[in-house]
Amino acid sequence: MHELIETFLKDVLRYQGKNSNAVREDVQHLLTACENQIRDAENDPRRALPAAQRFRKAVRYRVIEEIQQGTEIPSISHFQTVLSVIDTPASE
Repeated sequence: MHELIETFLKDVLRYQGKNSNAVREDVQHLLTACENQIRDAENDPRRALPAAQRFRKAVRYRVIEEIQQGTEIPSISHFQTVLSVIDTPASE
């Protein structure tokens, strides 16, 4: 899961500089794709949703770390937009 989280972060950085609505849409698509990948990798269907929820929680904490370590206002603002998407309840 750690590798997927780091890949997620690298991917969302590519969205920096886009308008916030485009960033939100792109992050939502990426987050959904990652959660689906986590669910699909789970052998036990009962564990698929909890695994996706753990991913969302872990990626949220990682984004918060990036915000706290940030020194550039554009990056902090970008990660705050990403965080707002992560904090939006997932459709199940």
